[in-house]
Amino acid sequence: MKVQWHSPEYDEIINQILEKLDKAQNIFTIAHPYADGDAIGSELALYHYCKAVGKNCVVLNFEPVPEQLSWLEGYDVCTDKLPDNVDFDLAILMETTEARRLGNRVDLFKRAKFTIHIDHHINVDGLGQINLMDEKASSTCEILYNIFEKTGVPLPKACREALYVGIMTDTGNFRYNNSTARAHEVIAKILGNDLIVDDIYKIVYENTNLNRVIIHGLTMMRTKPYYNGKIVASWLKLEDFERFGASEVDADGVIRNISCINGSEIAVLFKENPDNRVKVSLRSYGNIDVMAIAKKFEGGGHILAAGVTVDGSMEEVQNKIIEACIESIKAYEEKQ
Repeated sequence: MKVQWHSPEYDEIINQILEKLDKAQNIFTIAHPYADGDAIGSELALYHYCKAVGKNCVVLNFEPVPEQLSWLEGYDVCTDKLPDNVDFDLAILMETTEARRLGNRVDLFKRAKFTIHIDHHINVDGLGQINLMDEKASSTCEILYNIFEKTGVPLPKACREALYVGIMTDTGNFRYNNSTARAHEVIAKILGNDLIVDDIYKIVYENTNLNRVIIHGLTMMRTKPYYNGKIVASWLKLEDFERFGASEVDADGVIRNISCINGSEIAVLFKENPDNRVKVSLRSYGNIDVMAIAKKFEGGGHILAAGVTVDGSMEEVQNKIIEACIESIKAYEEKQ
């Protein structure tokens, strides 16, 4: 069920979630692959809440935590497997977008007696027995705070810090139009006197390594214009990461560097994956619905930021995606 805060329907779902959370002792949480600030933030915020109220929470994360997030307290508890000797009462799926993106990790849900799905992405089908899908929320961390707020439990600093990072990163440091009044209200409530926001900003946005700088620079150097510059695109191949000893996480955020080019409507980044697949990230300047483009290839996301992984060679996928982007821009131009 898709709801919007604040409404009676929203409150009722939160009550159902709190009932399950209150009764559960052993919980695990999972988010989408290559977790970003909102995914890691929501997982760790839940972990710290559970720890504060005496519950056991296992945080599942299958890839390296990005360096910009690895300072968050509790990141070292992330694991890629569930302990065999624990009966899990509850699994909470956060920031998972769609089942296809999770692959065979969906099978892990069967380990829990009950499942809850919390998400803010558009047109996502809930995967849980209880689903709280708020498409107007800035982030999954914002939705999670709405749940915590109703418990009345004082949130420890580590929990609030994780929530702050999730909201900050998913709003582009409060630059995107999902920086709603409610998002700012939540931020005001979680800041307290112990979160130093300028330090957090520097760690997340101004903390990097040489490999990351090289990967970002290589991407910018390769940027090409299409359709009279209304589309800008770049690419990264597996050999690029191997050559510079870089990892997938070093490419995190690189699309922001090319999405600011004057005159562009859509920015696209192609990243080669193993097994003849290409990961595609799409960003819109504001006029084009890139989520609609991603959905043509079974992807998803948001209207202004979306992604999809497509089978095929780099050249094949580039041709398909660029063609789809041109079609979308033409359709928009015809309506003007």
